[in-house]
Amino acid sequence: MTTIITRLYPSSAAAKAAVDDLLGRGHSEDYIHILSREGKGTVTQRLRSARVSPEAAAAYAGPVADGKVLVVVQAPFNPIGAARHAIRVLDKHPSLDVGVANENEYIREDARIEVSSSILRDHPLFMSNKHRPTTHGHILGSDPIIHGKTKTSAIPGGAYMSTKFWPMKLLSPSREKTSARNSEWQLSRLLDLPTII
Repeated sequence: MTTIITRLYPSSAAAKAAVDDLLGRGHSEDYIHILSREGKGTVTQRLRSARVSPEAAAAYAGPVADGKVLVVVQAPFNPIGAARHAIRVLDKHPSLDVGVANENEYIREDARIEVSSSILRDHPLFMSNKHRPTTHGHILGSDPIIHGKTKTSAIPGGAYMSTKFWPMKLLSPSREKTSARNSEWQLSRLLDLPTII
């Protein structure tokens, strides 16, 4: 689920104050948009590209064209509570009412079957971190494979350090394990005690 939160402000300064408040409280600028009459394409096209519903876009298009500024927050479902928190923060900044029925609209995100089994290698969050192309072609910024070192002994000739100061064997042969039942040294036999009463 994605929540499209829209608030209309009378000036760029008021909209910037609301956005700065969001950013200062940990929201990402990746899903915050400020729409004014200046921009590429028509106001309606930019509203629709920001995923504003057709009904809300029709209500906002006139005021934005007249100089008002719209803040659109595309709050994702993760982290949990981001949408609710963004709504509370924006409600602290007085906004204009243009008759939009739902300024906080939930959008269902349907899975795209055609890309379900593919890897988007050019996605900016591939490997869950923002990255930039590197000269050696590794996405992690360095070679992700740690190559093994050649094992060498601390003693020239490959001898073990323990044999230099301890001349005996380090491991003694294991003893043959016997059961207490088969042993001749059972306590009950030594004390001539009956085992069954």
